Amino acid sequence: MSCNLDSPQMYNSLVFFDLETTGLPSFHCPKITELSFCAVERHQFLNGQPKEIPRVTNRLNLCIYPSRLVDPEATNKTKLDNYNLEHQSRFDEDVFNLIYSFLNRLKKPICLIAHNGYKFDFPILRSEIAKLGKELPGEIFCADSLNIFRKLQDPSTIFNMDLASQIVTTEPTNNIPASINFNPFQLINEKTPEKKKLGEQHVNRNNPQPKCRKRLTFRLEDVYEKVYGERPPVSHEAEADVIALLLSAIATPTEFLNAIDSESVPFVNIKKCW
Repeated sequence: MSCNLDSPQMYNSLVFFDLETTGLPSFHCPKITELSFCAVERHQFLNGQPKEIPRVTNRLNLCIYPSRLVDPEATNKTKLDNYNLEHQSRFDEDVFNLIYSFLNRLKKPICLIAHNGYKFDFPILRSEIAKLGKELPGEIFCADSLNIFRKLQDPSTIFNMDLASQIVTTEPTNNIPASINFNPFQLINEKTPEKKKLGEQHVNRNNPQPKCRKRLTFRLEDVYEKVYGERPPVSHEAEADVIALLLSAIATPTEFLNAIDSESVPFVNIKKCW
């Protein structure tokens, strides 16, 4: 599908996505230990209700043997280790085929949505797939909900307009958007006080390589709490985080979808993490 720069993409399927890994990339190349996809059709999302999962969803949840040691800190958070993952499949061609088939059966065009996805989930998934010599179809796009929630909850935020150069390859590829438009919206729960942002990281525009790390600011748990006034019941489990992300987004479906439509980029142009 060609990318029309004059109007938003009209995605027919939203696929909320999360993965867990062996640890943070500051120490090694992280490998996937768990991944989860939850697909919702556009009209189901637009007609959704806050804190309610649409009745019609398609889901894929997989645990993966990472073929490397899981860091103790990652185990403490995810409850996954080499022992309980011992009999799970590695990220092999069968796993790729499952993901490909799952996405291929959805109504297109498709947008993957992950929280801090541009700097963590998408580069890592792309690396695992590329290691097999495979690729997802060019008609699959992706968007980072962290950036979108920031814009929805704080319209005065000045967003880094160099984002596209930070996350996509410079190789000539069809359907690469030349620019990304960002439209401010507000969440309905404006009165919920925003927690102090800690550890804000400066973006080095001279180094466009992806830094696959989970940000300490604007965490998914914080976004969920801003919207619903309480913490999500479970965190750091791929499926639970996907549900928390979906429920946070569906609180303002039109605004969120408008942002997704105008801010997404092709998945095939995300820079690999390793």
